[in-house]
Formats: sequence, C-alpha cells, structure tokens
Amino acid sequence: MLLMISSFVKSQNLKCTDFKVGTFKLDCTNYKFPTSIASRTEKLQKESTVGSKRELQGTIKWKSECMYELIYINDVPEINGKKVSIEIVNIEGNKAFCKSTIDGLPNIVVEFRMEKIN
Repeated sequence: MLLMISSFVKSQNLKCTDFKVGTFKLDCTNYKFPTSIASRTEKLQKESTVGSKRELQGTIKWKSECMYELIYINDVPEINGKKVSIEIVNIEGNKAFCKSTIDGLPNIVVEFRMEKIN
C-alpha cells in the first residue's frame, strides 16, 4: 500500500524535465493520428506507431525546460530534415499536454498528449 501511495505522489509532481528521457505514449488530440510510442534519450527519439513495425528517428535539442526541437532523420519525406518545435504547455499527473509546429507549415498546430510510461 505504501508503495502505491508513493508512486501516486511521485506521478503528481512531474515537471517538464521529467519528459526529457524515457518511454512515452503519444496521442494526438486535434487530428486523427494513430497512437505512437516514443523512446527518448537526451539527444535521440525513436518513435513507432502502435501496431506498425515502421520506426521514425529524430534528433532532439532542448531550447528551454519546456520547449524542444525534433528533427526527423529518416523515412518521412514530407518532414525529413525539417524542424518540429514542441512546447509542453501543461502537465497533469504523468501526462504532458503539448503543441507542435513544423517549419514551413505555420498554419498547422498539432496538439498531443504525452504520457510517461517508463
């Protein structure tokens, strides 16, 4: 019981920095994109759609505590090499709510939920 309570308390105190490294479930909230799982180190993110063997890779550069840039380096011709800017706008428990934009597509803002699973 004590372990459950301490785990619950810990999940309630997450900060932007807790989303820099780990494994995350990504769910888009304003477009119909499939759920993805992202595994992230300080400088690299590997991302795959649930049920797919296709894996995207991108480099990460943190601009501030709650903002980072992701540049996909494989398999996405439409955005390969383009900068995706992501901002964590809110955190609730183990979920960060984010907004992202892609260089060259200023009118498209993708909103998603990033749940820390490991």
